[in-house]
Amino acid sequence: MKKISRKQFLSLAGMSALTLGLAACGSSGGSSAANADSTAAASGAASGSGFEHKKIAIAWNGANDDVVQTKAHFDGEIGELLNLEFVHSEPISDAGALTTFIENSYASGCDAVLTNVSNAIDQAAAVCNDLGLYFVGISSSNAAENQDLPCYVSVCGASAEGYGDSYAEALTSVVGDGAEHSILILSGAACYGATSFIEGTVGSLRALEDVYGLTYNEDLNALATSSVQVEAENDKGVRITIMPGMEDLANMVSPLLQTGDYDVVVGTTDIYGSLSIAINEVEEALGKNINIISRNTFSEMVGTAFNSQDSTGHPALNAIVCTGLYEFLAGIIVLRNALDGYVEQMRSEDGTCSRVPGMRPTVITSAEEYNVLSGDDLPYAFITEDEILSVCSLLHPEITYADIDALGAKQTTDYLMTKFA
Repeated sequence: MKKISRKQFLSLAGMSALTLGLAACGSSGGSSAANADSTAAASGAASGSGFEHKKIAIAWNGANDDVVQTKAHFDGEIGELLNLEFVHSEPISDAGALTTFIENSYASGCDAVLTNVSNAIDQAAAVCNDLGLYFVGISSSNAAENQDLPCYVSVCGASAEGYGDSYAEALTSVVGDGAEHSILILSGAACYGATSFIEGTVGSLRALEDVYGLTYNEDLNALATSSVQVEAENDKGVRITIMPGMEDLANMVSPLLQTGDYDVVVGTTDIYGSLSIAINEVEEALGKNINIISRNTFSEMVGTAFNSQDSTGHPALNAIVCTGLYEFLAGIIVLRNALDGYVEQMRSEDGTCSRVPGMRPTVITSAEEYNVLSGDDLPYAFITEDEILSVCSLLHPEITYADIDALGAKQTTDYLMTKFA
């Protein structure tokens, strides 16, 4: 089984009432003709592992290359392995359009819904519950509402704290060399309350705290969410500047870099794509190496950067924090298990929807790591067919959502390098 191309790659009224409610989920009220058409469109009556054919609707929040390729893999080897058919939405950004898609999917015979429209997952869960469709949301945050609805199975996705841990790892790989550094952190949408950006910024600040043994004069969250440029003053005198915003970065950042005060730039968004030219110009003008840490996916541009040197003879790109695909695969596995009659094992022990953070964003810090993990012959989301089947309840009835979480959590960069090198 092949993975997504890394050139485009790169989460109770009573037991009797609960049981009755769970039994009502996962069976669409669509017409028999729609169900017949659905079955006819499937690759076969059942997969080699005995899975009954089911149909899952996926509501996407975008239509970039990652989504296009993910759709292809779901419709291909993942669907074939788990005997699943998928119905995909056009890009959706609001709760109204999401509700319409869910209702249309129900009418066409779908059995479950997965979505990464994270600002509406709790509302979508209620719609699915009313229709008797199992539901999984993809988000970096836990469910805030409707957790006890019996059809609300899980929320999958790297936690905000996972982003923080990944940024801490990436920054430590650069500043942990024993040298003195001055750091510019571009906090992106943290000032608007975006949790992954906040945690990415806080994680970077914590890494510097650990590496230099420093203490900040202000609260880390206050620094990370500042809406204006701010200095993270500390008792060691390490120069750390935080700049918020996502627009016109080159014009905002270039004047700061031209002062020569900074040799590390950390981006909680894709700063390599937007700032690499500006940073290179400053490096050439000052004869000074500037280390870059960016949030990116696997792509031709990123591969070239890792395997190239800048004008100072140093790597053009030093590290990336790369959001993985495991959250989507985890959601599919959770729904497959729920549809096979194991929904209680896929929900939390207290009868609410479970949380499956799984694999935190992958950190790549060298050309060697990038080249190994960008191979087109690797499995989708780095997870092999055997690993997928190992957490399928139909084959292993003892499996719970915690096992699916654990499978993703162990896929660290070091583990992946050992697994595929």
